[in-house]
Amino acid sequence: MATQLTNLQKSEIVIASILQVLIETGIQWSGLKFDDLALDEEFRPFFDDCGQWLIDEGVIRCAEYVKPLDRGHSLLIRPVITSKGFALLGQSFTGTDGNMKLSAAVTQVAKDQRNLSQIGDFFGGLLGGFTKSIGS
Repeated sequence: MATQLTNLQKSEIVIASILQVLIETGIQWSGLKFDDLALDEEFRPFFDDCGQWLIDEGVIRCAEYVKPLDRGHSLLIRPVITSKGFALLGQSFTGTDGNMKLSAAVTQVAKDQRNLSQIGDFFGGLLGGFTKSIGS
């Protein structure tokens, strides 16, 4: 029997997937929409809020964030990871898989769709901050 993901875990996976795409594309991307993340439809409702959270936290920026009323067809135009975002992704932490950079953990979460609690604690890290912000 498959384990049902919580909304928080789905949010972590969407955030990691957004960052993973931006890590891979660098500073050349023209637009990012949910369909670019290669995630199942169950994650679609989280794209808007996760993208907005990354912008609000200063982790990414974009020229424009088009968010239509019908949800699910949002578009981040020319999104890039900010210097703050790169600094956070470069931080190391000790998790259950040993020492690793946050960027490697983001890649692992995005590709394996595992929640962060399975690879370690991010106290003070990017997604740990996300967990704290939506948990309060």
